[in-house]
Amino acid sequence: TEKRNEILESCGNEEERKRTEAIIKPILRGRDIKKYHYEWKDLWVIVIPAGWTKKAIKSDLIEEEAKKKVVELLPSLMNHLLPYKAKAQKRDDQGDYWWELRQCAYYNEFEKEKVVWKALSSEPSFTIVPGSILNNDKANLLTSKNNDIRYLCGLMNSKIFQFYFSSVGVEMGVGFEYKIQFVEKIPIPSITPENQHLVSRIEELVDKILEAKRKDAQADTSQWEHEIDELVYKLYDLTEEEVKIVEGK
Repeated sequence: TEKRNEILESCGNEEERKRTEAIIKPILRGRDIKKYHYEWKDLWVIVIPAGWTKKAIKSDLIEEEAKKKVVELLPSLMNHLLPYKAKAQKRDDQGDYWWELRQCAYYNEFEKEKVVWKALSSEPSFTIVPGSILNNDKANLLTSKNNDIRYLCGLMNSKIFQFYFSSVGVEMGVGFEYKIQFVEKIPIPSITPENQHLVSRIEELVDKILEAKRKDAQADTSQWEHEIDELVYKLYDLTEEEVKIVEGK
């Protein structure tokens, strides 16, 4: 944050500052993701996606000419980046120019409210993160066109999700590796007119937990989490005996 503020304060005018602010975005690491909350550590990342330069300068110029144009648009930011030019030019994952990030199909997904979880964990650690906050490769993200992410977050933090995941995921000694290819194997109950009331209640409870954790990361939300577990059991139509198995009884 100190470095970001230094770059912003060095901007020559308000227009440059706005352009620069839009490019420097907050980022979470896997270790910052907790169950129903996250702990942002004042970390930022410069996000100039592949294709940004051509769009901004409305031209396809050779690198040196393009750099001059970008320096005119973002002088303070480029002043920060230029000392790293030699190292940046050696990257395999650059975009059209060395100051750009590589091609990525899901940059836009970061701008949405999303479910985020750490890649390695001893228990489900899913939370909801606002748009424009990014995460590194030690965490994963999920957006949805079909389901409310509060429903998905509640379900993915439930005991039955952990029970099911333990049979398809890879155990790493200190926990499970929550990779996308394993998470995708968990069947998600479809929402129907008959179970909509259960889903709505899960969403309400997730809102309560998130709000409580925002105010106090150590807040005891176990009662609401237990209620979510009970609702999820009903969504999967589990019998009493099956519930006992899931809960290790």
